[in-house]
Amino acid sequence: MSIHDLDAEDARAIYKNTYYDMRRYKRLQLFTHAEEIIDKESLAKGDLSIFLRLGSDYKNNYYEYEIPLTITPAGSYSTNNTNDRYAVWPTENMFDFPLELLKDVKLNRNKEKRKAGSTVSYTERYDEYDPEKPNNRVWVIGNPSLSEINVIMVGVRNNTRMTKSAEIWINELRLTAFDEEGGWAATGNL
Repeated sequence: MSIHDLDAEDARAIYKNTYYDMRRYKRLQLFTHAEEIIDKESLAKGDLSIFLRLGSDYKNNYYEYEIPLTITPAGSYSTNNTNDRYAVWPTENMFDFPLELLKDVKLNRNKEKRKAGSTVSYTERYDEYDPEKPNNRVWVIGNPSLSEINVIMVGVRNNTRMTKSAEIWINELRLTAFDEEGGWAATGNL
């Protein structure tokens, strides 16, 4: 994604209509790379963030995971060098989280909603930080379900008060740790 002159506190995204049932998987992973565009303003860590939105739609019922981006410095890199690989595809930029985290944030939101005097709403975005990666945020709105993912959206958000430009690469969206445990069945007579 080549993003030019993204307004302050604005976002742009791409999306794909699809159908996935993610309940049988434990983790989601996606590699991300960010770099400055030549002859544009410089970028600092966290100026931009990348988000991944999963839901039955992209406005009212979704989970969202957001990562502040680390910018790869300009230069030449070799695929044979491990250090170069991690400079281009930093682990801080990688989506790698348990899908259970999304459900936990939704459950926490629902608990907060039930408290007396709560201002939490199903129609407003609710967020928490990832306990494993405290810079990353998890959002939920509406009533999304991992059994019915109809939209996958990947976008970039400008966290500054100035316009920003960047080139963002995403690679290898994957679900991992397939749950291979079988279910239980029983019959009974009375």
